[in-house]
Amino acid sequence: MGLMREAAPLDRETMAAISPLPPPEEIFADWLLSVPHGANLEAAARRQIALIDRRASLHPDVQCLRTLLVAIAGDYDWRKPIANL
Repeated sequence: MGLMREAAPLDRETMAAISPLPPPEEIFADWLLSVPHGANLEAAARRQIALIDRRASLHPDVQCLRTLLVAIAGDYDWRKPIANL
């Protein structure tokens, strides 16, 4: 009987190559349209960021999506260019 070794974690490039996701911009647009009218976009974005962070995904498209959500969440001294964003 052979010994089973734990598989090494995949790097970002390998993960992107074997597990393609829809473009992050498309996922972001779908998410934005799914937020109910009148809902607090900043709070909704923070919830999605927390979900991404809990899963600790290294997939580059997920990290790009997280960056888009951070822009809406209003973190890091980023100022909204218009009031309804």
